[in-house]
Amino acid sequence: MRRAETLGGRQHITFLGGYSLSSRTRRNLAALTSAASLAAGLLGAVAPGAQAASVPVPGQIGLYGGSTGIATINADGTGLRSVPNIPNYNYTPNWAPDGSRLVAGWSQLVTGRVTGSTAPITLPWATGMRSSASYEDPTFWLDGRYVVFSTGGQLAYGPSDGSWAPEPLLTDAQEPSTVCDLHPTASPAGTLAFERRNNYGCYDSLGIWTFNPATKALKKIIASGSAPVFSADGSKLAFTRVVDDWTQLFTAEADGTNVQQVTTGESDHLAPSWDPAGGRIAYEAHSSHAGWSSDVQTVRILDLGSGTSVQLTGAGKGSKPAWQPLRKNTLARIYGTGSVGIDGAASRWTFDKSGGTHEAGLITARSAVLVNKGNATYSAPAIALAAEKQGPVLMTSGSSLDSAAATELKRSLPRGSSVYLNGGTRILNSRVASQVQALGYKPVRLDGGDLSGLSVRVAKQITPAPSWIFVADGKEYHDPIAAASAAGSLGYRGKGVVLLTNGQSVSASVRNYLNSLNPNATNLVTVGYNAGKAIENLTLNNIWNFWKIGGRTHEDVAVSLARFWWTSPTWATVQDTWSWQNAVAGAGVSAAYGPMLWSARGTLSAPTAYYLSQRSASISVVQTFGGSTSYPPANRTGIGSAIAASSAWTSTVWAPGGVSPTAAATARSSRASTLPAADSDRPTAALAVVPGQHLPSPDAHSAR
Repeated sequence: MRRAETLGGRQHITFLGGYSLSSRTRRNLAALTSAASLAAGLLGAVAPGAQAASVPVPGQIGLYGGSTGIATINADGTGLRSVPNIPNYNYTPNWAPDGSRLVAGWSQLVTGRVTGSTAPITLPWATGMRSSASYEDPTFWLDGRYVVFSTGGQLAYGPSDGSWAPEPLLTDAQEPSTVCDLHPTASPAGTLAFERRNNYGCYDSLGIWTFNPATKALKKIIASGSAPVFSADGSKLAFTRVVDDWTQLFTAEADGTNVQQVTTGESDHLAPSWDPAGGRIAYEAHSSHAGWSSDVQTVRILDLGSGTSVQLTGAGKGSKPAWQPLRKNTLARIYGTGSVGIDGAASRWTFDKSGGTHEAGLITARSAVLVNKGNATYSAPAIALAAEKQGPVLMTSGSSLDSAAATELKRSLPRGSSVYLNGGTRILNSRVASQVQALGYKPVRLDGGDLSGLSVRVAKQITPAPSWIFVADGKEYHDPIAAASAAGSLGYRGKGVVLLTNGQSVSASVRNYLNSLNPNATNLVTVGYNAGKAIENLTLNNIWNFWKIGGRTHEDVAVSLARFWWTSPTWATVQDTWSWQNAVAGAGVSAAYGPMLWSARGTLSAPTAYYLSQRSASISVVQTFGGSTSYPPANRTGIGSAIAASSAWTSTVWAPGGVSPTAAATARSSRASTLPAADSDRPTAALAVVPGQHLPSPDAHSAR
């Protein structure tokens, strides 16, 4: 942090380099604001992704291999191999819900892809725990967004991308120091089950309990049992219980009813893991009591239908099995066709027909923003405005309202609604405003004399007191669109705006606007090198702090901004670097729901591929806006490979003109957990999306 220098009675702005500070606070705000836009309330906010409702296909089985680290093996016993990028001595592996990543831990948790294609993520040390202890039994939670684990008998949770440090899951009243909670497991709906013990050394079983993330209620469901694990569809539990001095496997319904013993015999059966298809259980088998010198340890698979088991590994070859679920993720392709351009397609992909029957996954447009289809730089502020005002960004000629824009206005927007004209009469002339009015809408012109002035005018239209300001260089469109997308993620709440500089200089309108705000109540982020230099050299009335987001390329900058701003996103949008119209139309309707990333056309750009791959545990849907020229097969394959176990596990939803006759229901039902309710008032932040009293109110967020 630089010290402020006083020059001529005025003080230079100070800055915080990089993006290491206040990561948890600011990124929680963005993530929870997007989650606040979810249609189905709290559990809707944490509902699984596009294909999570289908039963996953069983894949490999992860094993703890002792000093050799984590290994995987095929379910037929072939192909035993080490996982290259999860360090040795990490154990108790577990899979993300789509099978794209493993998590394992001991002294610290690590998540990684089994292919070694990207570097692993080492999660930060947990904070606020009662004691320092090993990290055990990690499980992905809430469709891969979080990881829950046990340490020192406490349950902790944190984001799977490591963006802030894990914290206690339960309050001290819910989890007193006299109990130990172990072996957490998560259902697709978000319910957690775990084993509770008490007394000295936490040896005495208190049974199996559940935790509801919506109500934060604890419930004891099974009187005695250990090592619970949900089936992939969440309908059943497997667990262990000691019977006649031997540990046996049991199954039950998810609510703890219909308990059935499924193994017998004088040996210990430990660490069960369901076949994702539901008919088998892999477990750690011991020929005698575990830990005895005469014990021979193997991994076996029990067929629940026949009651027979087969040996999977040789003696001593692995333990603590975890069966990989393979689930289809989604690549949504939205593009124009016929008379419907990309802006109309993006609008139809998102907004209901005005006065028509509500369609699942769509929302009601409450306004629209018009931009000049030939002016890239003037279009960026429209993204944040559209996200705030809940409407599409539509494109037209500067001299008259295009018929396609008029058609989409009439389709999506109720008469009497506001239509914002982004720019003065030089950008959209008075005839455009007259034509908008003739259609029955209220034209609202936003002008500022120049591009910087326009950004200030739009910012004031969004809110008189923003919580977050993103600054980018207005002389080109890539960084401004990325910045406006981040600002738009705070949509419907008037908290985020974008300001534009003139290269490395700041106009009087932007300077005066910043001087009118309270720097202690406003967070400032610069996006791109030029914007950082412009703000760094700016003289203002008060001392400000700000974050600088940079990178060598536009793709780097967008990825750095995504890392800075988003916590374990479930959605992302990839935009073609060459087509600003695609990017503006797409960002206008997707900004509130996940990061916007750039890519070159031929293949998926390396920074974007790396980011998607590292966050594949949580990202289950990627959108692209534009046709096959912008996203050829190699690019699409790269996206599929990055977010899923492989490209074969990503399904493509084609939406020509924004409408997909065969897959619209699937795609839009997946978005129902991400989009605002169709006929509700503007949503507010769902700060209880995950447990944790640490979450401050949006108004309390500050750079710290």
